[in-house]
Amino acid sequence: MIKIIIFDLGGVLLDIDLNYCLQQMLALGIDFNAFEKKGMQTPTGTKAAVLGEGIVANGAMHLYQTGDITTEDFLEGVRRHCKEGTTREQVLEAWNSCCIAIPPYRLDKLKKLKQRGYTICMLSNTNEAHWLKIMKNCFGGQKVVDELFDHTFLSQEMHMAKPNDDIYLKVLEDISAQAEECLFIDDSTPNVEAARDLGFHTLHAETSKTENGIVVAPPSTDWTTTIDNLLH
Repeated sequence: MIKIIIFDLGGVLLDIDLNYCLQQMLALGIDFNAFEKKGMQTPTGTKAAVLGEGIVANGAMHLYQTGDITTEDFLEGVRRHCKEGTTREQVLEAWNSCCIAIPPYRLDKLKKLKQRGYTICMLSNTNEAHWLKIMKNCFGGQKVVDELFDHTFLSQEMHMAKPNDDIYLKVLEDISAQAEECLFIDDSTPNVEAARDLGFHTLHAETSKTENGIVVAPPSTDWTTTIDNLLH
């Protein structure tokens, strides 16, 4: 019986446009190959953090997602591989450009699920810069986050990232639950498959269609309309 629902953030609750972010970073002249080779490789035996369907964070981006380098180190590392004259603020704006908005109806669904007695959790591969922007501009502050979620698990605080098994097992340990009691919702195939292999109930969420940093079409099938079929 499902008692706990664990939500991914980007692509499930938050509409994102990772390709737009990449375009903005490339416009700054960044050489990603050079950036990743500066002694910041993904630790041996660790699967790179998944940012979205088909997109992973290698090198310094992975280390930033897992909180193993600071925001300032990350931004400066990027800036050094951009065209001359690029500022820290320009790098931060480009990096954060993938974060669009959280549709209110998704937050309403969270509230209704919580009212029905489900424990509501978030498990996100994210980083300090993205999280600060999302918490302030999309949720409306930490107080709202605390009201919506019983537990919030962020990769940069845990020093782990999906789809590695250890992050799922740590969540189960912290909430004192068994995998079969949990429904895990994510938009990335590797993340969903990793959770399913550990015994979680899973829902592969469809994302909104985005172009140039804006939503041009909602999911044809939103998780808010299908989740009740999995709950008893």
